[in-house]
Amino acid sequence: MEQTLYWLVGVLGVPLVNWLKQRWGLYGRAALWLTTAVAAVLGLLASLLSQRIGTGSLEPQELLAAFGQVLAAATLAYKLLSDE
Repeated sequence: MEQTLYWLVGVLGVPLVNWLKQRWGLYGRAALWLTTAVAAVLGLLASLLSQRIGTGSLEPQELLAAFGQVLAAATLAYKLLSDE
């Protein structure tokens, strides 16, 4: 069940990233860095929400796993929802 949280957060991150890209007029490499930063923040938030990690025990492997899951979900959602 806790894996579902990461996928849900990743899917919900797509509209957030698209909104931020439009608001700030980002494209190309800047948009890629924005996507990476948003996935990292959302991964951290999802980890804290799932209580896999506490605020005092931020393990790098847990953060990387959360980041990877959120980024994978966001990429999949973007590919499925985009018209390109």
